[in-house]
Amino acid sequence: MKKIRIGVLGAYRGTGMINYCKAADNAEVVAICDKWVEGLEKQKQLNKGFDITYYDNFDDFINHDMDAVVLANYANQHAPFAIKAMKEGKHVFSEVLPVQTMKEAVELVEAVEET
Repeated sequence: MKKIRIGVLGAYRGTGMINYCKAADNAEVVAICDKWVEGLEKQKQLNKGFDITYYDNFDDFINHDMDAVVLANYANQHAPFAIKAMKEGKHVFSEVLPVQTMKEAVELVEAVEET
């Protein structure tokens, strides 16, 4: 079985998914992104021995070779990141409700339909 290559946005809140993927036989974390540099450094220490690339910039992160993105960032920011990820051909998992406004809901639905 091919492992699903996962990217995680959110070094702190994404820890649960990162740990799951370390133990899973069907998924692996290949990239972690956060603008919080200390969080990235902590993840580097926790994930020694795993082939993970670290990013502090979402635009670079989203171009990484991965199948799906887990959004574990600020809850009020999920929709824009989800839309951007889907437009780059990635599957998206949002750890919370992904929208804060009706406008975001419409934009997210349109992106799902388009991609």
